[in-house]
Amino acid sequence: MSQMSLKLIVGLGNPDKHFLSTRHNVGFWLLDNLVEKLSKNLSYIKKFDSDICELEHNSHQIYLMKPLSYINNSGVPIKKYIKNKNIKPENILIVYDDLDLNVGQVRLKQGGGSAGHNGLNSIIEQLGSKEFWRLRIGIGKPANKDDVVNYVLGKPSPEDRQSILECINLTLDKINQFFDGDFSNLMNKLNGK
Repeated sequence: MSQMSLKLIVGLGNPDKHFLSTRHNVGFWLLDNLVEKLSKNLSYIKKFDSDICELEHNSHQIYLMKPLSYINNSGVPIKKYIKNKNIKPENILIVYDDLDLNVGQVRLKQGGGSAGHNGLNSIIEQLGSKEFWRLRIGIGKPANKDDVVNYVLGKPSPEDRQSILECINLTLDKINQFFDGDFSNLMNKLNGK
């Protein structure tokens, strides 16, 4: 599938102030940087328990969304929103942290499992589909598997944070290709890094 009609970009994260700079919130980081880059604003919409921004690109609507339901329940507001806007799962891009990628790596793909990511579990369960697109941002993993929860809810080192922000900026440099739905080209560019 070379062209897709992107309608919704969702960044996953936890809304509490003390979680904002943690590894688990890189989806929020990307959305915040994107909104700033576009000189737009996110607005809280209670009905969808989310911060949302609507924009127009080449005469079609694209929505940006940060669910504020906590990552593990991300699917609930997303399901409400896409039903309201009549958006299909294959027109959604979910941005989230990935333990299985090195810090600052990025991967774009459609479909697949959750790899144990509770946010994705919630989305797959609520949407009844795995066919949404995923933009995975690498955060690396702890040496000990038992430390995973503390690791994802911990703050990256200044060096790691810089690597993650650089990968976000590189991704956002290609944002018009995302908006245009040029995903096969994007996969070639992003997945090779």
